[in-house]
Amino acid sequence: MYVEPSHGSPFRLPLAGVRAVRIVPLTAGDHHMQQARGGWQVALQRADGDVLVGSALRDWRLAHVLAKQLCETADLPLDELTAKMFSRVGEFGPNSPGM
Repeated sequence: MYVEPSHGSPFRLPLAGVRAVRIVPLTAGDHHMQQARGGWQVALQRADGDVLVGSALRDWRLAHVLAKQLCETADLPLDELTAKMFSRVGEFGPNSPGM
């Protein structure tokens, strides 16, 4: 797959052996995410290790959009943990009950 990011140089992603797309939260050693040092890394899940897709993104929403685009373009699923982590995206907003 050929990827042209909005920032940076285009690059190719090998799809051989890819099972799913995942989003990995990068906590920079702070598992409570009290500081915004981390980010979100989109990766292609393979049996022999992940293939990183570009650099880490600061905003989870951008990572989610990129992962969904990869899934649609390459006909791949989100990995199970990522699917659970993002399963309720869009359900809650400023006007939602209980918010």
